[in-house]
Amino acid sequence: MKREKGKETFSIIVSVILALGLFLFLLAGLGWNLILCMVLGAAAYAAFSLLLRPVKKIGKLDAESLDNGEYLSERLAEAAGDYRRMRKAVEKIGEEPLKTECGGLLRLAENILKYLTDNPEKIPGARRYIDYYQETAANVLENYVELKETGLSTKETEKVLKNTRESVSTLTAAFKMQFEKLMQNELMDMEADLNLLRQTLRSEGYREPVKEKVQESDQ
Repeated sequence: MKREKGKETFSIIVSVILALGLFLFLLAGLGWNLILCMVLGAAAYAAFSLLLRPVKKIGKLDAESLDNGEYLSERLAEAAGDYRRMRKAVEKIGEEPLKTECGGLLRLAENILKYLTDNPEKIPGARRYIDYYQETAANVLENYVELKETGLSTKETEKVLKNTRESVSTLTAAFKMQFEKLMQNELMDMEADLNLLRQTLRSEGYREPVKEKVQESDQ
């Protein structure tokens, strides 16, 4: 979000400089009428602002080309912000097996974020994930890091570690459930394609190999 605002500010500054430069050139360089120079300068500013205005993108698509593109872009930016919070916190966690478990949660969040970026039409269906699941995950990880940095006693550390691991386990299950729901149509399409492929192969005389059961010999 800050990056987008920075781009917008930069485009405004450049537009002002170019329009002012044109105004001064027409007025001082060519000696044109002041009123005419002001009108042309204002028109130039409007034109430069339009040309230099940053185009918001969701993946490879222009946000403006999508229905509710502005809203989708904002929701995706919010999800990306919470993901960055998670990643920053996980980088500071060194205790095992919590670090490994948090790494798995982070990979799930990364996959979901990439999926939403590539399929912006699915963003509304991830509302609960963005507003609750991922934000909660970021808060849990950040709170753990903050408490660890205060130098807790061993007993308190073990309690916090236990609670955090339980929270991460619950959030991992929630992330997986959300990802499966988002991909439900794709999973159904893959199953249909696989069944069609099997039918085609069978019609051509191909038979799937029969798996033989391996019997263990009596010792």
